Amino acid sequence: MTVKKELFGKTKEGREVFQFTLQNERGVAAGILNYGGTIRQILTPDRTGQISDIVLGYDTVTEYEENDGYFGAAVGRVANRIKGAAFELNGESYTLTANEGSNMLHGGSGFHTKIWDDEMRDDALVLKYTSPDGEDGFPGNLRVEQIITLSEENVLRIEYHAFCDKDTLCSLTGHSYFNLSGGFTGTVAAHQMQIAANEYTPVGEDLIPTGEVLPVAGTAYDFLSARAVGTAPLDVNLVLSKAFRKWDVRVLDPSTGRFLSERTSLPGLQVYNGTGITERKGKGGALYGLQSGLALEPQFYPDAIHHPEFPQPILKAGEEYSHFIEYQFGVV
Repeated sequence: MTVKKELFGKTKEGREVFQFTLQNERGVAAGILNYGGTIRQILTPDRTGQISDIVLGYDTVTEYEENDGYFGAAVGRVANRIKGAAFELNGESYTLTANEGSNMLHGGSGFHTKIWDDEMRDDALVLKYTSPDGEDGFPGNLRVEQIITLSEENVLRIEYHAFCDKDTLCSLTGHSYFNLSGGFTGTVAAHQMQIAANEYTPVGEDLIPTGEVLPVAGTAYDFLSARAVGTAPLDVNLVLSKAFRKWDVRVLDPSTGRFLSERTSLPGLQVYNGTGITERKGKGGALYGLQSGLALEPQFYPDAIHHPEFPQPILKAGEEYSHFIEYQFGVV
């Protein structure tokens, strides 16, 4: 694996943004920005050997600053939603940044808008960010590190490590939108998807979980056997069943033969089939819109802090948050 660093542009405040390109000997490459820890580009071949980009993104820093959607971003401190943008921990109440109605989504101002420090190693790209005590309302100085590698087996691995000097919440994820057809001329509706999850967390208003955990059998969320993503809106947290198989998710584009396999140490997977993506210009002049991409976001369950029966994203002072996401790319 090689790592190359290039100037990508500057923020509105004049801060430099760099793209780091990780490439293996097979020609698979991943372009990652220090703005938001964003995966901007993943280049993989189809069954004919044609290499194309398979993640949604933009050509300029300004577009990342001005557009919603979290395209490719590293999301934190807490991925997904926190009801009422508030929580209690150790008898203390904390008021957070409300950025989706009265709720918090993806950490408020979040890590996706920050410039991360970078370190290039022979075998990895390391991105670092320190979230100060009180940022977006969260307690403690949280030090976050992403260790990103690309193997010769076409596995892109992101390790998330974090430490805090106070008890706090932490649930980090990647928010890439995949379209395995490449070129972004079609939708993901015909992609075949299989997910090792036999339960899901139903939601009420504002996509906030009710606290129930129900079987996927007989619902639109049953992807235990591979089937088309489809056009019906899909935005749900699935409970990953670790005993099932090596990979938690497999997605195949029948038209190109490209497949994506994903696995994680995190307990949940938010699956979103892009039915809310508004029309916008993307990379290379491509026009993105409804279902241009598929987001597969490993994380703790949404609003878990208000549901003690869920796995908890509580990070104790002095302890280490350590989780990973792996994506493997290939063709059939």
